[in-house]
Amino acid sequence: MSTTVLTSCPTKEEAVKLMKDTQQALAKYGNLRLHKFASNCAEVMSAFHASDLASNLKDLDLECDSKPLQRSLGLSWDVNTDNFLFQLSSENKPITRRGILSTINSLYDPLGFLAPVIIQGKLLLRKIVSETVDWDQPLTDETADEWKSWRDTLIAIETLRIPRTYVPYLSKTTTKELHVFSDASEKAIAAVAYLRTTDSSGEPNIGFILGKAKVAPTSGHTIPRLELSAAVLAVEITQTIVDNLDLHIDTVKFYTDSKVVLGLHQ
Repeated sequence: MSTTVLTSCPTKEEAVKLMKDTQQALAKYGNLRLHKFASNCAEVMSAFHASDLASNLKDLDLECDSKPLQRSLGLSWDVNTDNFLFQLSSENKPITRRGILSTINSLYDPLGFLAPVIIQGKLLLRKIVSETVDWDQPLTDETADEWKSWRDTLIAIETLRIPRTYVPYLSKTTTKELHVFSDASEKAIAAVAYLRTTDSSGEPNIGFILGKAKVAPTSGHTIPRLELSAAVLAVEITQTIVDNLDLHIDTVKFYTDSKVVLGLHQ
């Protein structure tokens, strides 16, 4: 069994202590070896034997050499810049229902960074499902052109660089607020959460935390009902954040442009 953990500490000394304490506790009480360490700080990695580091870091000069990409929770992590990035498969999939589903599923995005892009692919897939019966049936020329146009936009994703940290110096902030937005259309519903912090001087910082989008049902739902479903989705991602984020949130604020949703909550 293999488990990956990603965490942060305010200082390199705290990071080393946490890693060593956890490593010793797992060895003593569970006969488990905690290893394959990677960090954006060379001094943290230097505190461990080479055999404890990630396999592609063992033979490097940690102070001078550029570090290769790491995989963290399914995402690519550039430890040199401390950014997440996306590496897409270069494999050309057939322009069929099966090939398109495979392409969409290859976009692993658990935090919702790419939700606005992926939802467009899912909407196109729903259209394709309504037009074709067989999984390997070629698409119509019009639909194939739509698919190629969407697929070509994926190239830009590889240029994205997303900071791993929510905001700079999180441990030194004085207030932490969660701002959660929801919206809906006839095609999809979505919600996104941002962390807003302020420091002792009142300087604000804002960072993306989590986003989620879903394809709306094809019939039987009015816009007000979909707006309400989006608001429910906002509450759900908020609960996920509160349950999993080791951080005290001072205030949670929800935003919607739907008067129906606002009226129901007054």
